Amino acid sequence: MYHEGFLDQILLSINDLGFHPEIATDIWAKKNSSGVYTLHPSKLAETLWTQPVSKMFGVGSRMTAHFAKLGMYTVGDVAQTPLPQLKNKFRARFGKQSDIHAEVMWRTANGLDDSPVTPTTFDTAPKSIGHMMTLPRDYEESSEVNTILLELTEEVCRDCRRKGYMASIVTVSCMCSPFDAPTGFSRQMKMPDPTNHTRTVFEAVKQLFYKFWDTMPVRRAGVMLSQFVEDHTYQLTLFEDQIKARALEKVTDSIKDRYGNAAIVRASSMTTAGQAQTRALKIGGHYK
Repeated sequence: MYHEGFLDQILLSINDLGFHPEIATDIWAKKNSSGVYTLHPSKLAETLWTQPVSKMFGVGSRMTAHFAKLGMYTVGDVAQTPLPQLKNKFRARFGKQSDIHAEVMWRTANGLDDSPVTPTTFDTAPKSIGHMMTLPRDYEESSEVNTILLELTEEVCRDCRRKGYMASIVTVSCMCSPFDAPTGFSRQMKMPDPTNHTRTVFEAVKQLFYKFWDTMPVRRAGVMLSQFVEDHTYQLTLFEDQIKARALEKVTDSIKDRYGNAAIVRASSMTTAGQAQTRALKIGGHYK
């Protein structure tokens, strides 16, 4: 995950030229030792347009297949298609309400992003903090699913602690195989007290997940926290030593901040189901 100030530097560098930040970030900046890449307008044809269409931000395997049916295999194929013509193609394939989608894809392929960079973004309290993970295979056993839910919960709670917030609402989402006809859910619940304690949130996450899971193989899972309060004060309980728990999590957070996310992991993450070590090698879902 990018450090906030570092990400701001990347966005400022790219957005000053008016180009789509995700394009340059995903394809080049994440693999650059400095983490910064400038996408020059004069270099679009030889850099961006030669990339496969699957490299476009927002284009997954299904959208790649749709573009192939439309005869578009590279970013340049999309970018060089006149927008009215692209809209007509999208209408024929996706229906009459697809004009906005077509324009988003066209602007992305051309590297265009008019939205301004706002340096004060990180000074504003977030509405939610969450992580989602697409799994490398079907997870069918509860023990494997629990490993992933715990890893996601740990990441989300660590982000909350880093930003100085505790949450009252937890949301759990899930998508199950097969992808052609997926099942899944997204449900939320209010916790008894605001918290950013991993174990406390994890118990709520499990309660939500197993209430709505239809036992189909899990391919994607997500955990999100919202409705924040500052973590300066917190509710003590008779059933757990929150002072000790907060001190322990502060220590583990500092170790990860200094030596990397994989410097200390739970034993469950060392099993075949664990993804923490693999994710530590990536930035934004891509290998560094």
